[in-house]
Amino acid sequence: MQKKFNPTARLASLDGLLETVIPAYLNPTPSRETLREWFDTARIPRFKANPAAKRGGGPVFYSVAAVEKFLQTRTLSCRLPAATLPSQKPTPPQTALTE
Repeated sequence: MQKKFNPTARLASLDGLLETVIPAYLNPTPSRETLREWFDTARIPRFKANPAAKRGGGPVFYSVAAVEKFLQTRTLSCRLPAATLPSQKPTPPQTALTE
């Protein structure tokens, strides 16, 4: 029996985010240093591959849900799909004649 592939991710490295999530919100994509600074300022949870290592210890993983929430709140609303409103008849502009 084949394992079922689950495309949802909880954690991703900065390289993984640059390949998948970041291009969906930002074009052109910022540098890795800029993204890391933004994520640190926004206090996005990050996890080291080896938490006991003081320096290095492998890649750093970020919470994908927190990154998506950060990008949704910080990007322009014009990039999001428009909400559909019920059709309304346009009202003609009111003009007043003064003599």
